[in-house]
Amino acid sequence: MPSLSSALTSRMNFLAERQSVVAGNIANANTPGYLAKDLVENKGGTTSSFAMAMTNTQHIKNAGVSSQGKMVEDARFIEHNGNSVRLDEEMIKMSDAQMNYRFMTELYSKQVAMQKMALGNR
Repeated sequence: MPSLSSALTSRMNFLAERQSVVAGNIANANTPGYLAKDLVENKGGTTSSFAMAMTNTQHIKNAGVSSQGKMVEDARFIEHNGNSVRLDEEMIKMSDAQMNYRFMTELYSKQVAMQKMALGNR
């Protein structure tokens, strides 16, 4: 059973990754043919790993980024230029990720404070 600390850290990592994906969508809002992407949670608790390909043995090895989600493309609303980014939806996703991240950091600090109190340190 994972600890509260590791669960909070995992959720914060997912939210940071999702915010990065949403920022990429916003940056490509005017790119013809760009399909909006989103990072959605895996409900089964499985993790995936995104790693850079090594094309040369002299490259620095990359451990990859552990994720609690999977990347999906959103092609529901494709504009005349083939772009599917809707800025209003992306801004809502960004705000949601920021709000949830802030909530997770508050929970994390409360958990640390409770541990300190249990140890007799205030």
